[in-house]
Amino acid sequence: MANNIVCGIDFGTSNSAVAMVQETRVILADLENGKPTIPSAVFFNMDENHTAFGRQAIDEYLDHYSGRFMRSLKSILGSDLMRESTLVGIKRMDFSDIIGCFIGEIKRRAESQIRQDLTDVVMGRPVHFVDDDPDADQRAENELRLIALRQGFKNIAFEFEPIAAARDYESHLTAEEVVLVVDIGGGTSDFSVVRLSPEARSRTDRAADILANAGVHIGGTDFDKRFSLHTVMPDLGYGSRLKNNLDVPKTEYHMLATWHLINFLYTRKNMAAVKAIYLDAERRDLLARFVNVLEQQKGHEIAARVETAKITLSDHATTAINLTAIERDWMIEACQSDVIAATESDVAKIIATARTTVENGAGLPLSAIDTIFMTGGSTALPQFVDSVQRAFPTAKLMMGDRFSSVATGLGISAARRYS
Repeated sequence: MANNIVCGIDFGTSNSAVAMVQETRVILADLENGKPTIPSAVFFNMDENHTAFGRQAIDEYLDHYSGRFMRSLKSILGSDLMRESTLVGIKRMDFSDIIGCFIGEIKRRAESQIRQDLTDVVMGRPVHFVDDDPDADQRAENELRLIALRQGFKNIAFEFEPIAAARDYESHLTAEEVVLVVDIGGGTSDFSVVRLSPEARSRTDRAADILANAGVHIGGTDFDKRFSLHTVMPDLGYGSRLKNNLDVPKTEYHMLATWHLINFLYTRKNMAAVKAIYLDAERRDLLARFVNVLEQQKGHEIAARVETAKITLSDHATTAINLTAIERDWMIEACQSDVIAATESDVAKIIATARTTVENGAGLPLSAIDTIFMTGGSTALPQFVDSVQRAFPTAKLMMGDRFSSVATGLGISAARRYS
């Protein structure tokens, strides 16, 4: 009989990964086309009557198949939306079932690699699923636990994502360090002050080594939203005025710029609201474009193009947001300074939370931090690393794998918990 293989799952707002432990070795599952990460995206393809996941889901949606595209599902956990259902084709689905559909799929893909069922898992969780609401935060964890149970897991534990990242970093240490783990994910930014050492890494209970935990509900999807509002939404009338000289209402633009809210814009009620704004707008040409985007249900296409441009600007000075698939000749030039200007206030909040975690949470001066270990895809945001270094000038910066450090650490945790 095969030995029981345990795993860690990093179910992320933007991307997900699975780490499995085989003969004391942590390996990352190949989840899509030989890659260890998969975008946390689902597309219910009505034309071909199948469900696509990850990059395939994004590609099929952008190839204009008819269907329902869902992304940033983790952001719904703990919110009132988890009590609702949404129309998928001709049937309604609960959001818990949609999230379960995705988690079940990555579980099956990992299992196909080892040809064995996975029943024992450590799942990552942000320090706060929901800011300043302990009840909603616990509800989010309970919802995720129930979803995992329904997908066939039997033993389920949770670990803070920055703690998991710290385990990965600690596996390479040769001396004790006080480390600030900075995990900037798709939906949250999480921080942990941890005492790490070669001697401590074999211990299962690390409570005494965790000096502080904190988090804020700001991440990569928020950066996408700010960048979209800064660059694309003005072309749809954002920031313009009505005939009575009042500002055009902003709610619908914020929804269009937020991955997990886009589908709710396509309801009859919201369509009527936007058309009413069109009738009262000074710039009817811009609002006509907004109406067209909603009627064509192209919101996720805009979000995808904005995200691609943001990522490109991580290491290129300029790029173009190509929206010609929606309207002929609709191209928006963007540069790194646009990303920096759009996200400046969010980055400031993240840095402030990091400092507070050290000074108030751990009761340490900033100079006591030996190392800042950074992980998460959104650490690639232009000038983000520089902002962190300025806030902690005496600490050395170490970069983990942006997309798999947390999953690897969860695998290490699973090995110790279930051995």
